[in-house]
Amino acid sequence: MTGIIAENINLTLNGKPILDSISFVLPEGESMAIVGPSGSGKTTLGRLICRLILPTSGEIKFDKNKVCLMVEQQDNFMAVSGLRTSYYGQRYEQLGLEDVPTVTEYLQKVHRVEDPDIQRNDIEISLRQMDMLSLAGRKLMMLSNGERKRIQLAIALLQNPDVLVLDQPFVGLDVSARKKLEDLILQLLQNEKTIVLICDAEHVPTQINFVLKLEKGHIDISGSDKRNEAESSNSENNLATNDFVEEIKSSGNDPFEFAVKMTQVQVAFDGTEILKDINWTVRRGERWALMGLNGAGKTTLLSLITADNPQGYSNDLVLFDRKRGSGESIWDIKKRIGYVSPELHLYFLRGNGIFNSIPGLGNPPSFNGNSILCDAVISSGFHDLIGFSDRNSDLRQKTVQKWFTILRLEHLSKSWFHEASMGEQRLLLLARALVKMPSLLILDEPCQGLDAHQTMLFTQMLDSICLHLGTTLIYVSHYSAEIPKSIQYLLELESGRVKSCGEFKSSD
Repeated sequence: MTGIIAENINLTLNGKPILDSISFVLPEGESMAIVGPSGSGKTTLGRLICRLILPTSGEIKFDKNKVCLMVEQQDNFMAVSGLRTSYYGQRYEQLGLEDVPTVTEYLQKVHRVEDPDIQRNDIEISLRQMDMLSLAGRKLMMLSNGERKRIQLAIALLQNPDVLVLDQPFVGLDVSARKKLEDLILQLLQNEKTIVLICDAEHVPTQINFVLKLEKGHIDISGSDKRNEAESSNSENNLATNDFVEEIKSSGNDPFEFAVKMTQVQVAFDGTEILKDINWTVRRGERWALMGLNGAGKTTLLSLITADNPQGYSNDLVLFDRKRGSGESIWDIKKRIGYVSPELHLYFLRGNGIFNSIPGLGNPPSFNGNSILCDAVISSGFHDLIGFSDRNSDLRQKTVQKWFTILRLEHLSKSWFHEASMGEQRLLLLARALVKMPSLLILDEPCQGLDAHQTMLFTQMLDSICLHLGTTLIYVSHYSAEIPKSIQYLLELESGRVKSCGEFKSSD
């Protein structure tokens, strides 16, 4: 038998149809992209192909001797790091990380070969392919989001799979890394590997042979002409946020002149310089894009502003007109900030909530990643809780329900967080950041996992909020097309230093 044959695949979970009558043939050594809107079943189909889950009916056939691996959109490095307890911001505090493996140590555990010379050579090759050789000695927990993505791919390459399923592999990668990944996919195809790529239609590489488009669990379009796979336009091209933000406009009246003022800020971990001589001022109402390559220091810079990094105390750092360490609490700062990041998403996915957000406080046996409802994810933003929510007033519950309507997620209002698609989960976390209409919004790659239409709707909504409330905004993205039109200024980092700081010039 050659290739992968799917025959009338159906999948139902908890009484809900996820995939319906999926059939396709992918010849051995060729490639297929699975595209479609968020929630259409792309990731689920990828897991079925790798036999990580079984269909309710139908069959996926390919040679059982073939090694099939799936590189998930989210990594599991937190789970394999050997930490007894973990909490958000732990990597910045450098507590309990002594036993966390380095990149090389973890790859050695994954790549089990008897000859150490062969192992060392294979690891070096895989790291070089992903342009990660310089980070071989870095601890897993200290990697940036984009660096973690590349290590996921290096791990997969070490295992020499015959079939490789890549779930949104371009997400979190800078422009240079995305180009290198496309080149790597071409190289794998030349080596007769079978590739299944889950991605947005506009990011399908030219070397992909076939495209299969899903729509609500059905095959919408399939074929080899990717030009026909562009996302269809949607007549509903705006979100009804204007009236809503007018209702709560008073929440934006937070008097301060400087949201952020950094002078000669420096951050180092284990003798490694992460940030050097950062001078940056963000005034009330300003809207900034924060950009730079993977590992440039963006997330570390944001950790100073969100009060998650204790090195903020040792720097000349002003937040909301107050010198850091002048008597304000972490929660005094957080209550004025709405925040989204890929790392925060990981904590909600893994159930590392309030029970694991405080050092030394263990995880109760009864608490797990399935124990938080979607409405609790949104409402946790009122008090900056991670993975946990307290009781809401009627007014707050009404506000939460309003966000379900704004983001067109009413179908999830009574669902568990883990039942939502990756894109839907990200929208819920965006609602969590916005629910209290904070004075400062910090959005670190907020559109990861969103399809093109969701991204357009979200950036339009963000522009509306900034216009009506005068919200101060710091926005991180590797994609120029995702930058909201309301952005005025740009801070660009390179190797932990300021590369440029000034007016933002749109590429439009």
